[in-house]
Amino acid sequence: MSLLPELLLTVLFGAQASFTHPGIILPSKELLGDSELKAIIKRTQKSRDAREVLGFSPRIWEALTETLRAGNDQLAANKYNLVPRVRDLVILGRNLLATKEKAQNYASDEGFEAEVRRLLDICVDKASKPIAANIDKQAHEAEMHIKGNYKKVMITTLQFLNNLMSQNETRKLHVWLHMFGTPAASAPLNPVVQAKASQKPKGKNSPANRPSPGSGVGIAGSGALGTTQSHKETVAKCSFLSAGFNAKYYKPGFLTEVPRLLQPDEIQPLPMMLQNGVAPLEGTDRAMQAVRCKLMLAQGYGRSLLREILVFLGAWEVDEDDLCFKMMTQVTEAILLNGLIPYAFESFRDEKDIVTPAQSVLLKLLASVYRQPETGRDHNTNSSTHSLSISAPSILSESLTSPASDFSEAFDPPPIIESSIPTFFVAVLRKQVIPPTIRIIKLQGAIREGKAKKETFELSLWDLDRVYEGLYQFLELLGIVGDLVIFLKELDKAIPRWVASKSIPQPPSSSPPSPAVKEAGKEESDKVLKVNEAYRVERPFDVCPDDNCADGSGDENEGADGEEPNDDRGLSEPEEFTWPHIKRYLVMLLSSFSWQDKAVQDLVREKGGLQAVLNQCMIDDDNPYIREHAILCIRNLLENNSENQKVVKELEAVQAIPDEVLDRHGYEHYIDDAGRVQLRKVKGKGFSSK
Repeated sequence: MSLLPELLLTVLFGAQASFTHPGIILPSKELLGDSELKAIIKRTQKSRDAREVLGFSPRIWEALTETLRAGNDQLAANKYNLVPRVRDLVILGRNLLATKEKAQNYASDEGFEAEVRRLLDICVDKASKPIAANIDKQAHEAEMHIKGNYKKVMITTLQFLNNLMSQNETRKLHVWLHMFGTPAASAPLNPVVQAKASQKPKGKNSPANRPSPGSGVGIAGSGALGTTQSHKETVAKCSFLSAGFNAKYYKPGFLTEVPRLLQPDEIQPLPMMLQNGVAPLEGTDRAMQAVRCKLMLAQGYGRSLLREILVFLGAWEVDEDDLCFKMMTQVTEAILLNGLIPYAFESFRDEKDIVTPAQSVLLKLLASVYRQPETGRDHNTNSSTHSLSISAPSILSESLTSPASDFSEAFDPPPIIESSIPTFFVAVLRKQVIPPTIRIIKLQGAIREGKAKKETFELSLWDLDRVYEGLYQFLELLGIVGDLVIFLKELDKAIPRWVASKSIPQPPSSSPPSPAVKEAGKEESDKVLKVNEAYRVERPFDVCPDDNCADGSGDENEGADGEEPNDDRGLSEPEEFTWPHIKRYLVMLLSSFSWQDKAVQDLVREKGGLQAVLNQCMIDDDNPYIREHAILCIRNLLENNSENQKVVKELEAVQAIPDEVLDRHGYEHYIDDAGRVQLRKVKGKGFSSK
């Protein structure tokens, strides 16, 4: 073990020579050096002693820095063939950081961390360049392979930076400043970090540690922290931790492009870094976590990176059980507890969108935060827990922090947050979301009825999908009764229901359905005629529409697991967008709000909502189980409310929908002069056994 540092130094000197003077070392000797380096990497993966003897040596970090600097110079000059060797250097450095603070400080003081940031910037630049369009397949595959290798290096550098921050407040603040910048006192939110006089250099062999005048970073008091004694102590701590900031290769925002280049199984180290910086993990200073959270949102680079990660989660449809989603939930919770959710939400706003993709995902994350009971919050999803290595699982257990203690006290939201956050989103929903969405739906209805031209509908399906996703997340987070009733009424008038198993005759409208809808209904009806002999009998409040209810199967067009039926209607025009699940969600919310609440029951009646809810008491495959939810909603609306009961009792039938079973037996139903539904024999038709 005592000879391991000397062996590594020899290998590093050989690698550096091959970088700076290509061809000076025989190819066979270069291969031998590469194999020795990989062998040393494996030893650091398996042995704590190997990591300590190398990680606690400033000579090793100095040699690593000089070798990586030479490799970076070659990569910047497009020497792509050196990418694997450069990556091995970062893997070794990443592994040595498992020894925590001493190795972390050496890595920064000797300049290795600065070269890693430079390498990440080189890889982002190389991986983001577009591939020429007019190249053959073989050349295209070669370019994709090159980009793939640069992405591997990107992932490793992110892992290194995350490990550099683990349980080290100084390194966290320094990495944070490099990621998001050193704001001036005039920046938004009165950030707590601002430029200060340069600091003294540390280490004779670390030129990266010699900031130019004015490039150093210190912390000054500001309105963000107030003037209490504890806040003054935090300011002093920030100033102390910012000393020795390495300004070499200072380039704020160097991580913003990363989410656009990686996939869900590759991006994990990036949300780990954010979680490591702002979430109250074990062994971290809670006051400093708040400082970093404010700094992240105070700077445009921080907001841009956060936006890109949110868009990434939405575009890839990352599941709530995914590690990235869980980590970003903790980041969102930290933003919430620092009172910055409204600021974050507004900063992601775009005049072109009613709700932007980033805002939609933020709402989804916030809903996930609110759904978690305080005792069930998972604060053990430590960024360090998942940090070190894709290729070195054996050292993870030694690099992890111990399980986090109960942070329930820290996560008790201040009263101002509990009272102000819902109010903010209610106002946004009512003023910025519902009115323009209702205008869209009204225009859809007008086009269906022939009252407006199709050309007046300027939104694309992609535009509508973004509006829909944001609206859905708002409804999941909160709701308002009066607006919900208006919303449901407009949907009920403009958007016809749909049943996958057969074409259901619809009440006549002021204009006939489009040919595409007619054709889709005819094809679906013909399909049912060929397959089924028993037809569904549909009527309001009919819980068992056919014999399938006997065995508990429920709606025949819904799978055993509640899966949605395949939609083969071929809807392709924006004005045909059906807003799936929204009707059901509105009914569910109204049902919940109206339970044993007469004020809500009366408001629904006054807004004309009783009729709108009654109209949902039939099957609609765009809104699975809406009939059952509507029945429960009507029950809640009528309970102990004589006025509502009177309205429903006085409702008159306006149309009798044709019924296949009655027709086959020679009967039909009709509405008499009193508005009651009656049966009568149809002349010329007898009993049919079909």
